[in-house]
Amino acid sequence: MPTRTVSHRAARALTIVRALIAAIAAVIVTFVQNRPGEFATAALQGFLAAMVVYFVVEIVVRGVDTKRLLLGIIHLAGVLLVFVLPGNADARFHLTLLLWAAAAGVVELVGGLIGRRGGSEDARDHIAVGALTCVLALAALLVSPEYALDYFVKDANQSFTLTGTIVGVGLFGGWAAIVAVYLGIGAFSPAPATTVTKDAA
Repeated sequence: MPTRTVSHRAARALTIVRALIAAIAAVIVTFVQNRPGEFATAALQGFLAAMVVYFVVEIVVRGVDTKRLLLGIIHLAGVLLVFVLPGNADARFHLTLLLWAAAAGVVELVGGLIGRRGGSEDARDHIAVGALTCVLALAALLVSPEYALDYFVKDANQSFTLTGTIVGVGLFGGWAAIVAVYLGIGAFSPAPATTVTKDAA
């Protein structure tokens, strides 16, 4: 497949964009108190759609490789799954989160390991994000959309319900925040003044 080299400035800009997408998702999830299934699916779908655009831009800038193409397809599939999966919004959110995180995590982790053997400078980022996404998939597997825990807050004199969807959205938001911080730190870390291949992401 055709490949291109890019400057560290271009590679850093792409990393910053990806970090910003994750950060925006984390902020939205954090500052929205009411998290029903409809909000959960909309937040996840918005993030996945933004990442599809990101991977298209990355392919244009760096060229096509198997890992990047697969990640773009997986994120696009996630956007579509929110619409086509059966069940209510809660069930569709959980299943989409699980399937997307499992597929994207494995592809990015394996791609990062292969890139490290090939000398890719950004393989570490791929490995870290891929591993974190796999952990998200495992966590999502443990959370049931039917889960509900009623509890009472004495200071507020009010009862609340902790649902599986609230937990799932929280897991997604936590993952997005960690990824945003990790990529942001990496993007602003000093880098040698050489060009990098398109395998960096």
